[in-house]
Amino acid sequence: MALDNGQIEQQADLGKVLLIGVTGGTGKNAVKGFLEQGVRNLRAITRKIDLNRSSLLKMSNAGVELVEANLDDKDSLSPAFADISAIYCHATTADAAKPDPREVERAKRVAQAAKQADIKHLVYNSAGGADRKSGISHIEQKYKVELVFQEAGLPTTMLRACLFMEEFWKQYTRPSILKGVFPFSIQPYKPIHLITTKDMGRVAAYVIKNSSQYIGQEIELAGDVLTPKQMAAEFSKVQGMTVVHKEVAPWIFLLLFRKDLFDLIQWYRHKGYQADVQYLRAEFPGLLTTFSEFLEETNWADPQLTYENL
Repeated sequence: MALDNGQIEQQADLGKVLLIGVTGGTGKNAVKGFLEQGVRNLRAITRKIDLNRSSLLKMSNAGVELVEANLDDKDSLSPAFADISAIYCHATTADAAKPDPREVERAKRVAQAAKQADIKHLVYNSAGGADRKSGISHIEQKYKVELVFQEAGLPTTMLRACLFMEEFWKQYTRPSILKGVFPFSIQPYKPIHLITTKDMGRVAAYVIKNSSQYIGQEIELAGDVLTPKQMAAEFSKVQGMTVVHKEVAPWIFLLLFRKDLFDLIQWYRHKGYQADVQYLRAEFPGLLTTFSEFLEETNWADPQLTYENL
């Protein structure tokens, strides 16, 4: 995509943007969001530059500068942070059901390196509900990371993500949906706030390009809000067959020794996200994807595709 003169001038003013935690499953789509917003002056941290990894090869081919750095080694961070104007921190640990205790310590090293580099803006991919004492361990830990960045005195914007739409592509959900049954432990008429990982990158890029408007803000982010019954209807449309929502009893997860999932589901059922989708669509026009658009764009109904194809 060619940049027009206005975009080129804006890119020059923006400076180089450092991407942290974007080489995994959800982060790579956030990078696509940055590129779609015309942000080309990108640098991404990776433990090892291995172009045999498809995600790294695609980033390199798209013009993203790859730099080796280890968030567990503070001395390795200085070169990665050199000449950086802004940071998008997607994550400091890999996606997992249980929080990694290294997440907060790594955030402290990022904060120290960012202070030394005198960065102008840091955007952090946090979790919806982080400010509401959810009691959910991984959400609570995201809030601890927020506090690390804030207490370091960094100019921050917190983008608190709601449920990623990509979760429904995973092996524990999608095969059953393609057969006509949507197993989901949420009440049929309980609204669920949804966001795509690509939209996280799109909005983060927009926020960084308009820093003066967003520094200091905390934004719970969703592109759509649907009940499980409405989601089943969307699956039905794109698959050309009836898909029925089956409410799975939450206690099943206790029998499977997954109290972490039981607690998260109970939070969804009784509290959950609070993003104002109508306001967000007005605030970020054209940057947020509806659930129906997501299903079409990802070719959901193609049984040959898997989560790795996203």
